[in-house]
Amino acid sequence: MLNSERITGVLKMAWQNQVKNIAVALAVVGGLWMALSLGIGEAVQVVIDPADPLNPLDSNTTAAYGGTVDFIDRIATAGVFVTLLGSAGFGIISGTSKSNPPFVNTIVKYTPVIIGLIAFTAFSTEAWELISGDRVWANYSDATNGYILFLTSMMVAAIVSLLRK
Repeated sequence: MLNSERITGVLKMAWQNQVKNIAVALAVVGGLWMALSLGIGEAVQVVIDPADPLNPLDSNTTAAYGGTVDFIDRIATAGVFVTLLGSAGFGIISGTSKSNPPFVNTIVKYTPVIIGLIAFTAFSTEAWELISGDRVWANYSDATNGYILFLTSMMVAAIVSLLRK
């Protein structure tokens, strides 16, 4: 005889895994779209030093970030690169490799939760606008839309990941 609680638990985990996988896939699409819309060099510059007077950001880049690039934007953009280079994206960085320093494995493993919490605390209005279907995509640039899609998808992945524990 089958244990109905066990079956319910298995179905719940399957549903949560599916939602997390779809959310991370959408985050990869959004992050890639953002990086390509800005230009890879511009996106890297956001992470490294957006205020470098010798290499200033393009006005379209700063506009994509709402007019200024702050610390949270830099961390979130670094999360785009970790996601794209990690196992969810191009698979260049493995989050479980013994050859990686432990901090790299930790960052790659917990990127959805880290970026999801950033999205929840700093971009909750934009994320809710997307989740509720109220976002008017035509009002924003491709880079901004990709950024918000990335952040919102990571927030959903983080919530599902935390609920699984």
